[in-house]
Amino acid sequence: MPPKRPLNGQKNQKQYYSGKKKQHTLKAQVIVHWQTGLILDVQTCNGSVHDFSLYKQTCPDWLPKNTSYLADSGYQGIAKLHDQTFIPFKKPKGGELLALCKQANQYLAKCRILVEHKIGLIKLFKIVAERYRNRRQRYDLRMKLFAGLVNLELNI
Repeated sequence: MPPKRPLNGQKNQKQYYSGKKKQHTLKAQVIVHWQTGLILDVQTCNGSVHDFSLYKQTCPDWLPKNTSYLADSGYQGIAKLHDQTFIPFKKPKGGELLALCKQANQYLAKCRILVEHKIGLIKLFKIVAERYRNRRQRYDLRMKLFAGLVNLELNI
């Protein structure tokens, strides 16, 4: 039986492994002001964490209590934490959405498109859009740096 290799570089690899994608992943959550397009906050973690779980772990306390939240369907259950929350309606199993629910989903998508554009601007920096080959501890710093650059471009 050959001797086992030492685990020098494999200390924390398991927590970054996503069984769904079959690779090591990192996740970033971006909070954007939906009217001005200003990036307010960026939080990162390992990629196998659900969106809403990441939000609960890093919930910003500095947001005003009367803030309206526009979220995608990955944040089901956020309405329990905040009163003014808008998430898309889901189609019932074996049924169809009402016309009013479809209109509400379209309006929500129109409001959230600015947020998606800001995320796309961050991904112009290929280091966060493709395979991240640097130290994982610096991923958070780099994401916040790129968010600051996007905000700086917005103010010019």
